[in-house]
Amino acid sequence: MIYHLTFRWILIAALATVSYSMGTMPAAAAEPEAGSPELFCQIRYASETRTLHQSAATDPYSAATADFDNRFRFRAVVLGSPGRIDYITLTVYELVKEAPPVIIHQVRYHAPFNMNNKIPALTGWNHVYANYLGRELRYGCALQSVQS
Repeated sequence: MIYHLTFRWILIAALATVSYSMGTMPAAAAEPEAGSPELFCQIRYASETRTLHQSAATDPYSAATADFDNRFRFRAVVLGSPGRIDYITLTVYELVKEAPPVIIHQVRYHAPFNMNNKIPALTGWNHVYANYLGRELRYGCALQSVQS
């Protein structure tokens, strides 16, 4: 029985390899098109809207951040190589006077990613609320292929 199941999986893998090499593999499983993916986030607080761009990098400390009215900080970490993204971490901090920033929202996305380039295809619209006075920050992100 084990031999039969193993042979079946080897056959399926071989057929998938042949299908991929002949270009008949479905588009969802094919490799991304030329151009490296870049994360685009639209962040809204009060009457202010900003767009944040972040390319894949190997150093998480070089990630883009955006501060809003000394109340929120939005940080997008895209880890990977220029042609490939390993994972994306989005973090929202609450900034309080005379206190260190406090993480109030964090989410991590792993491959496979939704490559629809319309914001907010990757994340949907997220609403994050501060503890003090219940202020609201909204954000949505999408991956877009950028030609280099």
